[in-house]
Amino acid sequence: MAAEKLSKLDFSELIKNQAKLKAIIIAGTIIWLFLMACVVYLFISKTKSAIPFIAILTAIPIAFLPAINSLIEINKEIKLRNK
Repeated sequence: MAAEKLSKLDFSELIKNQAKLKAIIIAGTIIWLFLMACVVYLFISKTKSAIPFIAILTAIPIAFLPAINSLIEINKEIKLRNK
C-alpha cells in the first residue's frame, strides 16, 4: 500500500486491514509449518522424494514479504495517528 493511500483511510479501516493482514500471515505460517512437517516426514521415510519440495518451501516465506511490508506500513500509520 502506498503511503498516501494509507493516509486517506479511516482509523477503523486501518484496523480492519491490519487484522486481515495478520490473519493472512498467521494462516500462511501455519500452512508453511505443516508443509515443513510433511517434507521432513517424506525426507525421513523416502529420502529422494522430498527434494523438489524444499525449493517450494523456501519460496513461500518470500511470497509473504509484501504482506509483511504492508503490515509494517499500516502499523507505522496507526502509531502516527495515535500520537
